[in-house]
Amino acid sequence: MRSISSHAVPRSLLLAVLAALVCVGCQTTGRPNRDPGAGMSGAAATLAAPVAEYAVVNGEQVPVPQIPMGDEATIRAILDEGMNRNQVMAHLTTLCETFGPRLTGSTDLERSARWARDQFASWGLSNAHLHEWGTVSMRFDRGPSTAVVFRRVERDDGTVTHDKIRDLAGFTTLAWTPGTDGPTRGPAVRMPTSEEEFEAVKDSLAGAWVVISPEQAGRRGIRGAPGRVSARYSARLEARQNIAKRADAPPPDAVSGIWTGVVTGEDLGDELDMRVEITRQDDGSLTGSFTVQDFSAELEGVTFDPATGTLSYRSVSPAGAFTSTWTIAGNAADASSILADDPDARYHATLSRDTGDGPSLLERVLLAGPLGFVSSSGDERVWTSAAPGWREMTPDKVAQDIEVNISEPDYDYINSRLHDGVPLDIEFNLPHTFTPGSIPVYNVIAEIPGTEFPDEVIIISAHLDSWNGPGSQGTTDNGTGSAVTLETARILAAVGAKPKRTIRFILWTGEEQGLLGSRAYVESLSPEELSKISAVFVDDGGTNYQGGLHAVAPMRDFLAAATAPTNGRFFDSSRDVWMDVNVRIENEMPRGGGSDHASFNRVGVPGFFWDEIGRANYGHGWHTQFDRLDLAIPEYLVQYSTNSAITAYNLACAPTLLPRAVQPTQEGQQAAAGN
Repeated sequence: MRSISSHAVPRSLLLAVLAALVCVGCQTTGRPNRDPGAGMSGAAATLAAPVAEYAVVNGEQVPVPQIPMGDEATIRAILDEGMNRNQVMAHLTTLCETFGPRLTGSTDLERSARWARDQFASWGLSNAHLHEWGTVSMRFDRGPSTAVVFRRVERDDGTVTHDKIRDLAGFTTLAWTPGTDGPTRGPAVRMPTSEEEFEAVKDSLAGAWVVISPEQAGRRGIRGAPGRVSARYSARLEARQNIAKRADAPPPDAVSGIWTGVVTGEDLGDELDMRVEITRQDDGSLTGSFTVQDFSAELEGVTFDPATGTLSYRSVSPAGAFTSTWTIAGNAADASSILADDPDARYHATLSRDTGDGPSLLERVLLAGPLGFVSSSGDERVWTSAAPGWREMTPDKVAQDIEVNISEPDYDYINSRLHDGVPLDIEFNLPHTFTPGSIPVYNVIAEIPGTEFPDEVIIISAHLDSWNGPGSQGTTDNGTGSAVTLETARILAAVGAKPKRTIRFILWTGEEQGLLGSRAYVESLSPEELSKISAVFVDDGGTNYQGGLHAVAPMRDFLAAATAPTNGRFFDSSRDVWMDVNVRIENEMPRGGGSDHASFNRVGVPGFFWDEIGRANYGHGWHTQFDRLDLAIPEYLVQYSTNSAITAYNLACAPTLLPRAVQPTQEGQQAAAGN
């Protein structure tokens, strides 16, 4: 999802002190190099500022393109506000600790959306509102969840006690799947993989947590773990459907069907294969046929006495006409036949009836009545996703079975103890709440209106939603981006910025389920409205700093000039580099992507996903239980929010909309007009 590049600027080359601030407005002449000034304090005073601004293009320092952009005094005010009074961590803390993880369609997401809207309004932004982009058929909320392993101890006096030996460090379930009715404890029993294993454990499955070996379906990979959980979810749904079909089917006829076996007789020599097919007609009468070797014949006068289990019929064979009498017990039959012309010529057959496919191994495990299933992730992380068909989920469609995916170290611990013969009980408390809908889902939108071209727009955005697995707070995916978007708006409002074009702030939802909120927003706009969107910036790469943008050649000078005031202002002491913004020139803008910028790129509107540079390990928290507030790196987020404010303000004050590449119009899509 992310492209990473970096640009190191020797600190020794950058001298002087950041200049004084104040004021607002846009100017129409090129911004001169900043003069060294005084008056800075706090964090900004510790950062050396360059004598002259520079841009970074393709990893190299270059002169700032002489394109008129934002008012110099406003730029200085943005830098001062962003560096000395930044509140991004306050916004992030509220999102993570007051609201927590924010699943699309959940109560916590709606509460956080209303809070964000009110924050925008409190800073004086215009048109702060919730933009409804769709509905979900049922709300899913996940309460505080726990998972504990106990050792089951049988005392000499016959009593049983449970000694707590481990809290599971990582566990999750698919969203929109059932939880437990309070703490639910049961023995850990391995999932059988053969008939022999099933026979050994079938009496222990009722009320048990069935532990699935990861080797049954492969095991490694970030995306693989939730994918296998989803596949098993679908397999259990199918198994439950098969069980229901069998339950609804009429009881089997005691005699009709296909019977196979062998027939013996003194004049036959070896045993011969025999097949008999008996059919009950609509009037209740019986008909049939038999085959021995290559010879086939119809049955006549077929009768069956259910009281004695006796079947009789007549037929002919190569040896002559005969009568046959069967004694049937269930699906087994013992048959004798006598030739009409030679009563001493007797034949004997043993047959069994094929009743079709019986219950599968999984179906038999489900019929045994386990509490649920326990599976392993690929490492210490567990990844949360949703049940297939979540958006149309209704109470009658909620799956019956629970699967808890636990971390690999926790699984290995349980598996090792079971291998050693230690009797274990596992207790899960999974308070899941379903609220039937229709439940509206919203993006959050607010804006600073443009003073000269209010219908032309710069969009600063991030997705507010997150997965809600136990332990997660939705921090780096994507509380950080949402907090940066909020702080960008606050900084610009605090300095009284007056951009020529409208700067619109959007917090998307439904991103994790397929960019649903941004796609719906794009589809709601007319071709003319799309043509007036200068650029869309998306912050969805975690807690590193804004280290670059990908662009095409016509955009080079605009983006280099817009981002230049950030360069040389923020120093990453952990990596001994300046947090500069590198404009990377590529052959074409992408048409796809893994975040909300892709919804705009696909219709020709320039969408940008910031290159995130720094020391953070994004994959550690991505969709996992580790996505918590302690992952956030405050100094990176300070650079992020300040740079977003500078870039948005400068582009909003540029002479024209951002130049864009010519993009082919796809069927059903309207490419925005170029400038």
